[in-house]
Amino acid sequence: MKRHFSLAGLNWELVGTKPYYWKLDRQMERMKITQPEEKPVPAPVPGSVQQALFNAGILPDWNIGTNYRQCEWVENRHWLYFLDLPDGIVQYEKNERVNLCFLGLDNCGEIWLNGQLIGDFETAYHSYCFDITDKIQLSNNRLCILFTSPERYEGQVYWTSRTQIVKPRFYYNWDWCPRIVQTGIWDDLFIEITDDHLLPDIYTYTELLPDLTTGVIHIRISGKNEQKGDINICLSETDGRIITELRICSNELVPNKMNCFTVNVPNINRWNINNQGSQTLYNLRCTSFDPENNPHDQWQRPVGFRRIEWKSCANASPEATPWLCCINGIDTFLQGVNWTPLRVLFADVDESLYRERLLQYKELGFNILRVWGGAILEKECFYRLCDEFGLLVWQEFPLSSSGINNTPPDDSERIGRMKDIVDEYILRRHYHPSLVIWSGGNELYDEANEHPLNFEHAMLKAIARTVEEKDPFHRLLPASPSGPVIYNDPKHYGHGIQWDVHGPWTLPEEPIDKFMSNIRSYWQNSDALLHSEAGVNGASPVSLIKRYCGSYQPLPISVDNPIWAQFSWWMEEDAFRKAHQGNAPVSIEEYVEWSQERQCYGLSIALTEAKHRFPACGGFLIWMGHDCFPCPSNTSIIDYEGNLKPVAQSFYEIMKSKTQNPN
Repeated sequence: MKRHFSLAGLNWELVGTKPYYWKLDRQMERMKITQPEEKPVPAPVPGSVQQALFNAGILPDWNIGTNYRQCEWVENRHWLYFLDLPDGIVQYEKNERVNLCFLGLDNCGEIWLNGQLIGDFETAYHSYCFDITDKIQLSNNRLCILFTSPERYEGQVYWTSRTQIVKPRFYYNWDWCPRIVQTGIWDDLFIEITDDHLLPDIYTYTELLPDLTTGVIHIRISGKNEQKGDINICLSETDGRIITELRICSNELVPNKMNCFTVNVPNINRWNINNQGSQTLYNLRCTSFDPENNPHDQWQRPVGFRRIEWKSCANASPEATPWLCCINGIDTFLQGVNWTPLRVLFADVDESLYRERLLQYKELGFNILRVWGGAILEKECFYRLCDEFGLLVWQEFPLSSSGINNTPPDDSERIGRMKDIVDEYILRRHYHPSLVIWSGGNELYDEANEHPLNFEHAMLKAIARTVEEKDPFHRLLPASPSGPVIYNDPKHYGHGIQWDVHGPWTLPEEPIDKFMSNIRSYWQNSDALLHSEAGVNGASPVSLIKRYCGSYQPLPISVDNPIWAQFSWWMEEDAFRKAHQGNAPVSIEEYVEWSQERQCYGLSIALTEAKHRFPACGGFLIWMGHDCFPCPSNTSIIDYEGNLKPVAQSFYEIMKSKTQNPN
């Protein structure tokens, strides 16, 4: 049977050099750096270079003041992770192979073992697997993961058409985080021992038939490699009780095509979304056998059975895309948030923080999370927890807007790179019951920046072909927003052209009274079928602002104040002055109270009125859920330390309001 040996949590050390100094004097052949710029320090793995340097006292806390500027030099060095493998960790037979596997390396460099180059890597979006059978020793094995310098800049204000699609863009700087460009190991890594009887790529999709009691397992088996033995598929309860099995003989598998099988499962319990019932999960196990019926390779994954149908919203134009989500026979308002990484350096985030944040969203009453296209494929634990909590996932592929130009690349090299990424995303996450939508990316527009792109663009067409081949069971969008227009705008109201729209991210206009009656009218009159991004700015708590401002003062709220200059998009001192007879805030406490109240009323009105329009409006996703950096102000509803802003606390009753229509 296949065997795994985790390399996480072992005694890794990190060494830094000037670029390419490690190439001198055969240092890599000796697996010892004799010309380091930074001496060896212990390194948590998975983890970022920056975190290891902070732990060693070499970097300051980048969350404080403008300390992030003192961390930028890290990008301009090369970093080497060394590990002396414990003796005896790898024992294998002559007919077996030893593979070295990495699920997330950010982003480019080389792998060395015992003085020999094993291979290289070039993107944070791929897993990598290297055959080291002829290079591993019985003992005294030394491994090195070498990271070279990343792309110089691909931040928020840039050209989407120039992006290389090898690394997340948000941490080059975005309106909610400064430049802290991660280098490091962001997901699991392990040694794997296998033989020739490996399982092929197998895709398993589960759904409910219209009777809502009969489950279906769709099994798609790649015929890329010849299968020498049978494959057994087994569905069981989580306690191990077998429900059904399917034995697929090797002669049923046709080489070089996708082989499809279907299993019906009667009397199945449903997987429901948050607020609609329990989230019943089952265990699906797949095993390969050799011709003598000996088991060799096996995996297990959680699955759930649910029925998703997309229907036209009430009063929508006939050509509009459907945005009324019917889940297990219930027309459901999608109330969610846009999900961004939990920390700028997401390599350092463990499962406990994922659980804490996702549980907050569950308890607030949300039912969908849009994983934004400027970041990464979220970790397996994120999806597993969404399965557990009944939170739907809208996962975008790694393309995003840039301000100057928002059109994706269209050359064959980068299209090919994206097709490989799409393959990877689907293979690793397709089976989760929480997954509901794939999307080509975030805010992808024509050259004039006037209309969202559709699948006629070469990049998005290639994505669509790949998804159609590998995953025809989930909805695919070209991007978000989608449809004829980009923004929610009163000039479009009543024309039936606002399908999936973005904005605004502030109050659409200044309130004319304390009830914000004009803001309420703005949202009442909208005819958008879906608001997939909209928000209102609100300051972080006073205590948080003071804790992270460092040597700076919280006031003035001005580009002259460095802690506000980085987040100048979210400064609203002018609006404060208009509301206070031209006076500036006399204290940070006064400004925060005003800002949080403004966010609370403004966003609550927006969400409430969108829900009142259901089923003419299919959903509302707040931009954004949480801060990954201690911004003094932002559109988030949960601050950097995990505290609910007042606006989030006001959502409890809004979220519970009925917008479910049983069919």
